[in-house]
Amino acid sequence: MDYLIRVQGLTLGEAASVIAAPFWSTIAGKTDLADKEKHTFLRTVFPSLLITGPFSIVLGFNGGLMALNDRLKLRSMVVGEKDDKVYIASEEAAIRTMEPNAENIWAPAGGEPVIVKVKDGAY
Repeated sequence: MDYLIRVQGLTLGEAASVIAAPFWSTIAGKTDLADKEKHTFLRTVFPSLLITGPFSIVLGFNGGLMALNDRLKLRSMVVGEKDDKVYIASEEAAIRTMEPNAENIWAPAGGEPVIVKVKDGAY
């Protein structure tokens, strides 16, 4: 991720699209030409950085974090919110243990990054 973001200058979303890239058939079916070209470029330029096994990662960066799971969703990842807090876990039960009244609980699609940014000076 450091190489993709810092060295290559990709955004977090673009870096996520490299390591958990959409399938070629998904890219071919895109109707947004710019999005289709971007994903084709990323898959062509960085093919060796695609992670094909099951994974869920949480990446911290200056100002927030990004959570990402594999494109096939072989590893579960659930996100929930309550007020100004975001909870990320492999199961909803873990989120409910930390915050029984969690709201907006969802399971991101495989390869869909969840990017959380904190307000300046807040944690």
